[in-house]
Amino acid sequence: MASEVVCGLVFRLLLPVCLAAACLFRYNALSFVYLIYLLLIPLFAEPTSTTMRGHTGRLLQSLCFTSLSFLLLHIIYQITVNSLLARNSISDFNCSTWEKSIRQIGFESRKITSMLVLVAQKSGAEACTG
Repeated sequence: MASEVVCGLVFRLLLPVCLAAACLFRYNALSFVYLIYLLLIPLFAEPTSTTMRGHTGRLLQSLCFTSLSFLLLHIIYQITVNSLLARNSISDFNCSTWEKSIRQIGFESRKITSMLVLVAQKSGAEACTG
């Protein structure tokens, strides 16, 4: 009984709050995907042993996969940009149209310390969904 209450609170309260924070604090295409998940949550039943085998389980699995994919893409992008900037292979990256369009998608070039903060935030969001 207590585990059902905890699962219900996490699914109906904590998960929507984390997804709403991801949508509100960063306006980009990746946040739009989280907004779609946020709008889908009320349509699914609370997680129980039977609903986790059905559509609710698939929703949570796809949310975890999406979050991990975004995290992996962020890490790959940051490693690529920082290595190219370190070798001076790209110049004026911060003002180029390429960088502006990538920023609209949700990827930003950051310094190593702020990149670690971003990875910690994504990992925290993943901990809430997983």
